[in-house]
Amino acid sequence: MALRAALRNKCGLSGLLSQRSSCSSHGRVCVSPVLVAQQRNNSTSPKIDVEFDQSTGVAVMRMQSPPVNSLSLDFLTEFCIGVEKLEMDKGCRGLIITSNQPKVFSAGLDIMEMYGKSPERCGEFWRAVQEMWLKLYSSNMVTIAAINGSSPAGGCLMSMTCDYRIMADNPRYSIGLNETQLGIVAPFWFKDTMVNTVGHRTTEMALELGLLYNPSEALKIGLVDQLVPEDQVLTTAAQAMTKWLAIPDHARQITKSMMRKPTVDKLTSNREADIQNFVSFITKDSIQKSLRMYLEMLKKRRA
Repeated sequence: MALRAALRNKCGLSGLLSQRSSCSSHGRVCVSPVLVAQQRNNSTSPKIDVEFDQSTGVAVMRMQSPPVNSLSLDFLTEFCIGVEKLEMDKGCRGLIITSNQPKVFSAGLDIMEMYGKSPERCGEFWRAVQEMWLKLYSSNMVTIAAINGSSPAGGCLMSMTCDYRIMADNPRYSIGLNETQLGIVAPFWFKDTMVNTVGHRTTEMALELGLLYNPSEALKIGLVDQLVPEDQVLTTAAQAMTKWLAIPDHARQITKSMMRKPTVDKLTSNREADIQNFVSFITKDSIQKSLRMYLEMLKKRRA
């Protein structure tokens, strides 16, 4: 229903938190929200490319929204439509999510969409972010993230919704929920997703410090499951999918639901309150000031 409502009012679907220009140290690939804002693709070109192989029952979804696959409202709408179509196709048993953009999986939510926007717009956007998470985290399909570039914040969240995560073994890439570095607080369902992935103490440290991990660090804490050379990410994902699909669907799906349903239900039952909390927080003068200062700093850095 939320997706249909979004489609009826698509003019409001644009994004949030396309992450901080991360990793100024260690030589990692950086992603600037200013770059996202200035180079945004305003054409009607598809932001998602989906290839479904009926013979294997596996679909590959490639994010292709230049420059860094920021999770804008339009992007999220198209993404959710694509996932829903595959979910409804009984012949589709598995979904591999990857990127067509160089050096980045997804830079996360578009920061420009939470700066200077009306409460109504912010609320509409946040509902779309929730929808993306709900569709992926509760999907009956086997979902594998083929992470072929940096994946901060919302990109990390998308990765964590998947059943299995394979990342390119490139020390310049990074992944993590680094919202606090922007003065933003990750909501409870971001936190719960990470706790379910890497445990409570690791999540506590990661969220409070806004940590970004290089691939080897991410593997060590369990944020990703496997590292491979960059040119082998997609083929390895296809191989891993074969192993997952060898398990009878009903048994795997029931087990997945048993593991994830409490987390899904927690958001579902608090969805409106979560939207109100987000809007109240993000529209505060102090938060808007923090975002403005950060954007100005990025402009100076680029100059």
